[in-house]
Amino acid sequence: MYTKTEKDKHLVFASIRLMICVGHADGYIGNKEVNRIHEMVNSEHFTLKERQILMDDMDYPKRPEVIVEDMIDLTQSEKLMMMRKLYHMALIDRKLSPKESKEIARIACLIGISEEKQAQVEEWITDGIRWRERWDEIVAD
Repeated sequence: MYTKTEKDKHLVFASIRLMICVGHADGYIGNKEVNRIHEMVNSEHFTLKERQILMDDMDYPKRPEVIVEDMIDLTQSEKLMMMRKLYHMALIDRKLSPKESKEIARIACLIGISEEKQAQVEEWITDGIRWRERWDEIVAD
């Protein structure tokens, strides 16, 4: 059994590793993605070994199946928050590629998010993108 602090740290660690998978989904991980991951790693109290794993993942990304296999059980809310974080990483460059979307859907399946919930999250993300684009149009006038 994990304490809340240990579980939270485990979730952040696994989230970062899966974000790296999403970052690499379109063939390379961009500077904005790398910088965001470095910020997250530096803001947490990771051991040297954990930091080495994360940095190794940056250069040699692991398959999501391998990462999910080592994860602790998550609540539905934690799973959905993780999916949200994956989209946040994918959209850091303000674009969502089909490969990134596909990788997020694959990870969502691996962690046990139903297709119905995935569709709800995807719709929410799409609405947010449209909302942001609309603001850009308003400001551009």
